Order: sequence, then structure tokens, then C-alpha cells
Amino acid sequence: MPHEIDYSTGGPAIAYAGETPWHGLGEKLPEGQPIEAWLKAARLEWGLRRLPVQYLVDGKLRTMDDRFVLVRSDTNAALSVVSGEYEIVQPAQVLEFYRGLVSSFGYTLETAGALDNGRKVWALARTRIQEDITAEDNDGLAAYVLLATSCDKSLATTAAFTSVRVVCQNTLSFAMDDVKAAQRRHVKVPHHVQFDPNKVKEQLGILEKAWSQFMARVRMMAGYEMTSEMADNYFDEVLGKSEEKPLSRKAEREKSTMFAFLDSAPGQNLKTAKGTLWGTVNAVTYYVDHVRTGSGPDRLDSAWFGTGATIKEKAWVKATELVSA
Repeated sequence: MPHEIDYSTGGPAIAYAGETPWHGLGEKLPEGQPIEAWLKAARLEWGLRRLPVQYLVDGKLRTMDDRFVLVRSDTNAALSVVSGEYEIVQPAQVLEFYRGLVSSFGYTLETAGALDNGRKVWALARTRIQEDITAEDNDGLAAYVLLATSCDKSLATTAAFTSVRVVCQNTLSFAMDDVKAAQRRHVKVPHHVQFDPNKVKEQLGILEKAWSQFMARVRMMAGYEMTSEMADNYFDEVLGKSEEKPLSRKAEREKSTMFAFLDSAPGQNLKTAKGTLWGTVNAVTYYVDHVRTGSGPDRLDSAWFGTGATIKEKAWVKATELVSA
């Protein structure tokens, strides 16, 4: 299966602290462990080496001028071929990004690891921000910062704000206004640009503003009543139905599952969710995070970086349009 948790060192390359994450994998660490302990537990104590690409012609070994293979320092596995302009972001740099945030701002690392034999590396940290949607209902959201990178050009080095619904661990990214204006929901550093963690942190420096705007929209969604017919139209749009393009059989099955989750998913009986747009959004996010696409490791990759993330973004954008109309 492509894009699964990296097992190239004999065990799952993932570590976590606190409650077992929804993917249910990895080595559990006591809270408050240093970055070095996270690197070891997540099996990220390796680096990427840049070696010239060579090929054999008529018995002679030749070397390409501007193509290099990126090789893991521990297993010597070749992970990708890149140009000389490609800027490598090492696994240790991903974890190091959080050192000051943990020591000075009270962030808590909650999970870190690698996918697809090490081609993707990520870490997720919880901020101090957690808030209930209403004072009467126990429907809480916590703010996280996700940093991820790849070495195969499948993902720019990406820093994103992510919310986690406490009752069921659904995840949903939220955007800063200046980033959204550029039609991007994350801070992205392409691999032809050197990764500058301080610059990225500056761009992420308006978390309070972004969180406040996000929560304002969530509260509007929690107060927006949804009938079954409205939910049906909403799921159709999220899954890509149009006058020219009906839903595929697979999409129809996905839609049926989302409908079932309007009532059966954790937290959907809460006042903020039952019969509301917020509950409809969470039917989508619960399906993507906990059910869609096979087993846990592949679902993690899809929910954060792939087609699952795209579905969740469509769900959020459509919901935002409804409450803004």
C-alpha cells in the first residue's frame, strides 16, 4: 500500500504523547520529553544524503550533471531524484522547529513520524488554545500546528493551523486571512527555496486572530439549521456532483455513510451539532479521518495531505459560503 507509515527500520516510525491517536500506531512517550527523545521514538534519527545520479552505457559509468538521488543515511534506500536546486529539509529540522515553541510558548508535541519509507515527515503540536463552541454544550475545539515536508516533491514544506474536535479527534485546518487571499490554506515553502523556520513562525504569528475568526465561523455553523434536503445538497457539492457530472457509485456510498454519521458519529447528539451545519461538516470530517481509504496509516496520509484533505477543505469552504450568504 502506498504512503503508509514508514516501517523500514522494523517498526512504525511514529511517536505520540497523551491519548492514543485515532490511527492507533506508534510508541507512546511521557509528556514533556525533549526533541531528542522524540527523534528516537519516532525513528527519525537519520538524514538525507545527496548523491550524483550515475548510469551505465556500453559498459561505461556516466554521471548526470544536475540530477541527484536522495538517500537515507540509515538504510541507504533511494527515496527520490532531484535537481541541484532542490533544498533538503532533514527530519531533525521538522522536530527542531518546535523546540522554542515548546520551551517558551507552552506548546506540547503530540505526534511525529514518517510516511512512505521516509518520503514524508511530520510533527504535530498542541497549542494552549482550547475553547467550547457554546457555554452550555461540551463541544470543544483545540488548536494545533502541523509541520510536514517531503523529499520526493509530493509536498512542499507546509505549516498549517489545525483544529481537533476533542470529542472525537476530527481534524480541520483553518486559514489566516492573508494566506486565504492567496488561495492557500497553509504556509508553504517550495523545495527550491531554503526552509527558514523563523520566517515561517513569523507568518504563523497571528494565531490568535486566525483562531478567533475560525471560532466565529464555527459558532455561526452551529446556529445554522440544516434539513435533510439541505444536507443532501451539501454532500453532493462536497463530493463534486454537478449538472454535467453525477456522483459515481463510490461517491454515492460515501454520501450514504456521511448521512449515517449525521446521527451516529461521536458528538453528533450535542446541541451544537444535531440538525446544524456544524454537525454536517463533522459528518464529513469524521468520515475522512476515521473511515475513508482502507487502513489507518493510509488514511492518515490522505486526511492530512491527500484527497481526504481536499474533501475536508471543500466541506469547510462550502459551509463558510452558506453562513456568509
